[in-house]
Amino acid sequence: MENTRVFNPGARIFLLGDASHTTFKRLGVTLIPLNTLPHDDLDFFHASYRHTSGNPEEFERFCFARWFYLHEAVRANDSKIAIHLDSDCLIFDSADALGQRLLPESALCYFGPEGNPHLALFRPEGISGMVTTLRTLFQTEYYRDWAQMNWREMRRFFCDMAGLDFYVQQYPGAVFDQIEWPDAIVEQTMSVAHGFDLWPGRKKLKRVQWRIEQGKLVPYLSRVADGSQVRALALHYKGASKRYMRRFNQVSDFSLAQKIRTFLNNHLPPINRSAAFMKGANPT
Repeated sequence: MENTRVFNPGARIFLLGDASHTTFKRLGVTLIPLNTLPHDDLDFFHASYRHTSGNPEEFERFCFARWFYLHEAVRANDSKIAIHLDSDCLIFDSADALGQRLLPESALCYFGPEGNPHLALFRPEGISGMVTTLRTLFQTEYYRDWAQMNWREMRRFFCDMAGLDFYVQQYPGAVFDQIEWPDAIVEQTMSVAHGFDLWPGRKKLKRVQWRIEQGKLVPYLSRVADGSQVRALALHYKGASKRYMRRFNQVSDFSLAQKIRTFLNNHLPPINRSAAFMKGANPT
């Protein structure tokens, strides 16, 4: 949330959740309690849900539920464009700039290929149409065909990304999913190379080169093929790589502190905070 606020000092930022925190006030974040949002569509969805995943059922249900909550929040706050961020995704541009690049006039939604929604943008009619599709997803032939395959051995879990991919199949013109341009990229998974430079070592993680631009730390990725660098509009620390996320930008920042962080982040491999904590722990 802090990184988002640094790049969007005047934007409305909402957190859909169940608990407040003192940080929200400092960052100007508005909490929308989930129990205050209408849930008729979500109740209908939960009644038809069939667990077809190796992940815990509660986890999969909530991944689906977030889109219903987002839909109701967009309606309640009269949002013209909503930007959704997973908790393991950082953006490094303003909402206006992202909207201009990622949501052309012909599109109702933006998310990555194969329904990857760590960074997603919606117009009201886009999130409404997607929720309508998800509402009856488990009653479709698309789901029935999936359930009949050997999905456990194939590890093809039926999650909300499958639902988003089905929405794309139903309405291909509604979704814009471009992730790379000559001057920028929406990074998809930090633990996968995708043709970019990695930190050395057993644990794979893209190597980010940080620059200070207009008082903010901005990430660049280096292409292995020619060494050229491209600005990352977003970084997705998916799965275990989220342990390497940092407060790269801070609301109250100083030039010297930024220069030190830039040098350290560019020259020292990221430290797994969970592992470092466990090594320093005193077991009882």
